Amino acid sequence: MVGRQDGLPVIGLRRLGISRRLVPFLAAGAFAVAGIVSGWEGAALWKVHTDGVDSWSIEVHHAAVEVADILVQALHDMDDDLTHDLVPATKEVLTAHADPDALLVHYGRAIERHRQIAFIAAFTAQGDLVATTDPTLRRLRATARGRDFLKFFADGGQGRHVTGALLTGPAIAPDAPVFLLLTRRIDRSDGALAGIVVAAMAPDFLLQTMIDPSLYLDKDVRLFLDNGKLLGVHRDDADRIGETFGTHPLFQGASTGSQWGVLSNPFEDGPEIAALERTDGLPFLVSVFTENGPNLVGWWHRPVFLLAYAAVSFAACLVFLIKGLWGHHEGGAGPVR
Repeated sequence: MVGRQDGLPVIGLRRLGISRRLVPFLAAGAFAVAGIVSGWEGAALWKVHTDGVDSWSIEVHHAAVEVADILVQALHDMDDDLTHDLVPATKEVLTAHADPDALLVHYGRAIERHRQIAFIAAFTAQGDLVATTDPTLRRLRATARGRDFLKFFADGGQGRHVTGALLTGPAIAPDAPVFLLLTRRIDRSDGALAGIVVAAMAPDFLLQTMIDPSLYLDKDVRLFLDNGKLLGVHRDDADRIGETFGTHPLFQGASTGSQWGVLSNPFEDGPEIAALERTDGLPFLVSVFTENGPNLVGWWHRPVFLLAYAAVSFAACLVFLIKGLWGHHEGGAGPVR
């Protein structure tokens, strides 16, 4: 038997022993069960992914702090050697006209002590190359003229100067490598600038050799100058080294300290789970991000669908429940026969 009661299809209700007045209540119950199940799954999925975002945010933050500490220590060790050994030895050559070949012996020993040093070079106050352990610099007749570290000391700067820059010679090739340059000034007896000594570290050495490989499980590292210039990457986006992203929103809050969580991706339009850490006393920013980020950041589609379905189910449950109660009330108010 097929009929309609109050606009609802009724299929064999008498055969099933079900009163037509119970149909709205049964429908309300079915929608209530659907709403509870989908709501429970949506809420559980929401919590799982929220916990995942929080967990990865903390993990990439700890990794960024670790990389920043390793970088600071590596450059600190280089600076100690510059201050206590290489500056005095270089001063003998620049001011007392000592043998440059003997200076190279000092430089070679320093590189043996500190594997992170890629090369050491000395320049006069005018930027002319005096000595270097890098044959490429000699072949290209490298000069420090126009480099920011020479200008820093020529303008009266003291102490050390640290930057990430190209140092290949008079002409900078587009594919020239970027180095982390640690520079100390050489003074004459009267305090005037006699020259500078530069120790360089390749970012690749830091990222590939000095950091525990287990740190890179499901993560990647980027190294920026504090103006947003990309100095090095562990694995991806090597073709973008040398680009500056200083206007990107990610770097607008970099001066305030650490950032971690769901951050804006400087290479793509969209968010990622990452951390941005400023190195202590150095003009570098370390960024660590998780490769699981896209899955976690885009997690909300499914739970939102489930929660929306739960809301619709509860609304339908309420409609049928009201309809059943209203119909039952009207049926009960009729004349008794």
